[in-house]
Amino acid sequence: MKKLHLVSVVLIIILAGCFGRKPVDTAYYMLEVPVDYQVSDTLDILPYSLEITDVDVHPAYSTLRIAIREGANEIRYFSNHQWAVRPQQSLTRVAAEYFNLHPFFKKADTRYWNLLPDYRLIVRIHKLEIVRERRDFSARLQIDFRLYDVHEQLIVSHSDDTSRLLQRRNLDLFAGAISDLFMEQLHYFAAKVHYELAVE
Repeated sequence: MKKLHLVSVVLIIILAGCFGRKPVDTAYYMLEVPVDYQVSDTLDILPYSLEITDVDVHPAYSTLRIAIREGANEIRYFSNHQWAVRPQQSLTRVAAEYFNLHPFFKKADTRYWNLLPDYRLIVRIHKLEIVRERRDFSARLQIDFRLYDVHEQLIVSHSDDTSRLLQRRNLDLFAGAISDLFMEQLHYFAAKVHYELAVE
């Protein structure tokens, strides 16, 4: 009888623990043009059109899951933290918005239906991850930019593997840092493109 009473008490405690807890909410993060981003330069408009192709993101980073690097060849994904939109879509939109803020092409768009654009922008993301360094988190972005002309000839390229130490282990700071790094790298590349095409 005492055993039955003890088993009943243990079951009640277990069931109370299972049903009494709140479910863990998933947090969603955006990659977007930083809110405080300011256009600092005005460049002459070039008489060319630019097609911004969809950003190509390595399959390990192309899902809604946010990756954290645990070792040289090991990553894992956060279970309750995700991208609100796939990085490919978000960063393609950020690139298009950048060229709207810096309109030095006669026309820059993600799709051309009736005409062949003069140039085509290809962006590849090889790494988009949190790197754990002892007790700190860093945001890491490994990226390639390529500008091709209508004959598929490479005109300008830029590659970088850059990171930024986060002030706290916070995924909102991580998303903001990735957005900042993407904009910085795109701005550097765009300046190279403008210089190259302006002297033609």
